[in-house]
Formats: sequence, structure tokens, C-alpha cells
Amino acid sequence: MSRVFTIYNHGTDFHRDMDKHEVVTELHDAAAGSEARVVQAQQTNHNPSGFRLEAKAPTFMICEGPGSDAVTAQGPRKGVRGMAHAHPGVENPILNTSKDWRENPFAQKHELLMTPPSLTNPHTELVMTRSEIPMSSFRKGFVGHTPKNIQTTGRALGTGWDDNVYRASWMLTHLLFERKMKIDTVNLMGWSRGAVTCIKQANKLYEIFGMSLKLNIFAIDPVPGGYTTITDDIRFIPPNVQDMLVILAVDDDRSTFQALDAQDLRVLSPPTGQAPAPQVHFLPLPGNHSDVVFTTKGNAPQSARLCAHLAYKFLLAHGTKFSHPPKHGNLTVPQILDAYDTLRANRTTIKTQAAAKGNPLVNGFRRQERRVRKSPGDYVSNPHRWVNEHHRLCALSPNLQAVDRSAIQVSPGEPYSPWQAMLPQMGIAYGDTHPPARTLVRL
Repeated sequence: MSRVFTIYNHGTDFHRDMDKHEVVTELHDAAAGSEARVVQAQQTNHNPSGFRLEAKAPTFMICEGPGSDAVTAQGPRKGVRGMAHAHPGVENPILNTSKDWRENPFAQKHELLMTPPSLTNPHTELVMTRSEIPMSSFRKGFVGHTPKNIQTTGRALGTGWDDNVYRASWMLTHLLFERKMKIDTVNLMGWSRGAVTCIKQANKLYEIFGMSLKLNIFAIDPVPGGYTTITDDIRFIPPNVQDMLVILAVDDDRSTFQALDAQDLRVLSPPTGQAPAPQVHFLPLPGNHSDVVFTTKGNAPQSARLCAHLAYKFLLAHGTKFSHPPKHGNLTVPQILDAYDTLRANRTTIKTQAAAKGNPLVNGFRRQERRVRKSPGDYVSNPHRWVNEHHRLCALSPNLQAVDRSAIQVSPGEPYSPWQAMLPQMGIAYGDTHPPARTLVRL
């Protein structure tokens, strides 16, 4: 039984069935094992609720993005996994049913007494008990009766992403305490608000489990949105995070699409002696917010392919299982260097084409150059030669090995230092592979 559970978080207005060439989709479509979800079942004496956990020992979860379109289980928009879904915030995040309290199967006649809801083992059935005790809003949350939001606010403000936080927290609570799964590591991956959701989920899991679960985050251009309040669970990296690799799109100049970067995020160290502080590393890639995830279109598909490769290496090194490598998972060092060469050769064109266009209500009424482009030296040594530290690693030292993580010191609340985390420690290493000499010093 796997000790690693992986959560894939889609970005705003995006879901699992929208584009198979988008990086998050490319990764979760290659995932091994089974998806964690609750489905309807026949009501029995042992299962009066009529719901059950679909798989006995699921290994991953997919969360749709805020404001995404609904997909039915049947018809032309049927999902690749045959699952109906709507944007988070519309339906009960646990049961995938209506949020109408009058239609909630667990509260039609009496209030429900349950902390938290229990899916019994080994029958994988949901068992509920009723009580005359009035239910608090907190307890209602344990059956997925969270605030309902509309699609527009999901797109504009990210509303509904807390449903994804609750869904992940509830599922892991159930798998660990009810199903008795021996999960000790949770890997999280997301793009856009999905990347921010990873941070929110990590903070909630720290509240629940403390340091008993190790977390690793692959965050692709974490953009909370220009109209979204930056809360503590967005900007603080909790102590239960072991490694965090952040991809930053260099060329998005929309004021409402500013990503969380080295100046925004803060690391919280664990209690003395329990574990090393979280390691965080930022990798800039040319293009705008969408360019870093669309592998077949956009202004810089090479950036998205490198992103997919890095995500695969990162998740694989941290224990996520795949049924097969995603399309761009196993890039060779020469292929990686060729991709970086192409990005550098087209740098000016990419910058121009990636600039903001369209509705100023969405994109902001002014342009705002990202700090990662204004101060590239904060993220990479010699930015005139190297796109990022991955580029530099592959060109000069692809066989570099990891060092003792206890040697890396991070002070609580201090800004990120680009040298605080080495990529090989995060699984980004290439053994004894040596790059061709022709790519070493091309300027």
C-alpha cells in the first residue's frame, strides 16, 4: 500500500477535462492507482446514507479550479475519467451533491452528530448517526455544507477554493483514521490559484496533523488574483513542507496576475529539533501565466514542456507513482538544453507576445512588470547566460548530487535566498549524464 498521496489542483476556470496538453492534466492523467472520491451507493442497514468511498486505497485526488465549467458524466463533454464535476463551491465538496440543506441526506429530519464523517472500514460505506442537538456551522462543514458561490466570483476572487482545502483535509483524515492507510507523505501540485490552493491545503493539514505528515509542493505560477485578499494561509509556507519548487512566469505584466514570489512567501520553521526548515526554490521561465502550462500552444511551449518535465521529476522523486511517464516527463539533458536555447533565442519575441491584451477588468488597468523580470539576479546566477538554475545545472553539473539537508539553514520569517535549496535535493538530478559541450557557453 502506498505511503504517498498526491493532490492535483487545477487553476481558475480550468478542470481535468479542458485540455489534455495542460501540465497539471498531463501529470494526473499519467497517475497510477485510483482517485479518491465518494460516490453514491445502495442504502443498506450498514449504510443508511447511500454513499461510499469508491476505491479502497486511493492514491491521488484531483481538484477542479475555481470558476470552472461543469462537466456531466454522460454526453459530449464526458470527462476522461467518467466523472461529473462542477466548479468548487457549487456542490457539496465531499459528496458531490447539492448544498441545499433541505436536500442533504444527513439532515432531513434531525441535526447530524458527527465529528468528522466516517466511512467505515472495511465495508467502504458511510455511516451516520442523528441527534437532536442543533448543528453549528463548523459541524455543518464536516458534511460539506459550506457557503455556495457562483461561477463569476470563482473566476474573479477564487471563491470555492476553500472547498478544495476542506475536501483534501477531510479525505486524508478519513484515509488515515478510518481506512488506516499508512500515508506519511502528501505531494501537492497546482497551477495559478491551484498552486495557491496547495499552500492553503498545506497550512490546513499542518493545523490538523502537525508534523506527522511530510508535504512537498510543486507550484506553477501561484497567482492569487489581483482582487483577492492575501491571507496568512496563502503567504506562509508551514513547517510540515519539506520541499517546494515554484515556477514563475517571467513575462506576465498584468497587474491582476502578479505571482507570489520570493518577496511574498515566508517560511515557517518547525519546532527545534523536529525537522529541517522547508526548502523553497524558484525557477523563472519565459512567457506569461498560461505559457508555462500549455505544451502545444502559446508563446513559449518550450517553457511548458520544461515545466511538465520538472513536475514529473519532482513528484517521482518524492514518491508519486505513475502508470507511465507523461509525454514530456523524460526529457534528456540535450533536449533540455535545446529547449532553453530556443527560449533564449526568442526572448524578445516571447516578451512582446506575452504582454497583456484584452479586457482591463480581467487584466488590470495598468501594466506591472513582475519582480522576477526586474531583478533576475535574485533568482539565478548570471541571468544574462542562464534562464534559471535548472538551465545552469544541466549545462554545467547535471550529475551534481544532493547534500545533507540539515546543512541548509533558514531563519523563521526570512525572505527566500536563491541558494537555500539545491535542485538535486528536490529530485532534479540526472545521474552521470553529461551535456554536449556546444551548449555550455552559448550567449
